Amino acid sequence: MNKINLKSIDINFFKENKQITIYSLMILLLICLLINKLNYVYSSPMQSYIKDDVLINGSRIGRAEVISDKLLDKGSCIPGTKIKPKDIVMHQTGCIDVDADKMYESLKNANEDPYAGTAYSKYRNASWTITVGYDKIIQNMPLNWEAYAQGTYEGNETGISIEICMYTDGAKQRQAYLNAIELFKILRKYQGGLELKKHEDYTDKECPQWLLEGKYGLDWDWFEQKCLE
Repeated sequence: MNKINLKSIDINFFKENKQITIYSLMILLLICLLINKLNYVYSSPMQSYIKDDVLINGSRIGRAEVISDKLLDKGSCIPGTKIKPKDIVMHQTGCIDVDADKMYESLKNANEDPYAGTAYSKYRNASWTITVGYDKIIQNMPLNWEAYAQGTYEGNETGISIEICMYTDGAKQRQAYLNAIELFKILRKYQGGLELKKHEDYTDKECPQWLLEGKYGLDWDWFEQKCLE
């Protein structure tokens, strides 16, 4: 049997079985769409989390909703200076049961106070990049802006600073840590080479306090191991 006859048999088969042919083409199309979707998800994982040094507003990291649609402008506590981050620096707020939205409002007020950091103001001249709570992650400024957070020029000029909220509810505290861990992994993938550090690495300040103390049985070694998994 020659090639012409084989082609004729194939064509006749499909002509005689139109329903099977339609179903086969539909299945093939669905497979192609699925492969395309998987390629998009796995080849561009950061597209759904970060764009132009800003977390995507409304996305979810861990179990927290990302809020990034009200970034703060240059002010008393935010110099607006662009940096090239080398580290992701973990802090804890020192404010018990004060959630991420309240921390944002405090920084906003301080940044708008021309006397912040002086005897004429109740606000410190301090800032940070992102606050992580148990159900919200709020970004205060772009990832490539300097924050007055680490206590040294070098630390401020090279670090993305993450403030983790502190809760008397152990379950909420654990979830805040898990959210911060997922955030670290996303940031590290967004910009390769970023190292994990803690505030204590720059100064003698015991921060992140509860992780260093091991409160709720969750210590820095546990946190670091989870970040690097």
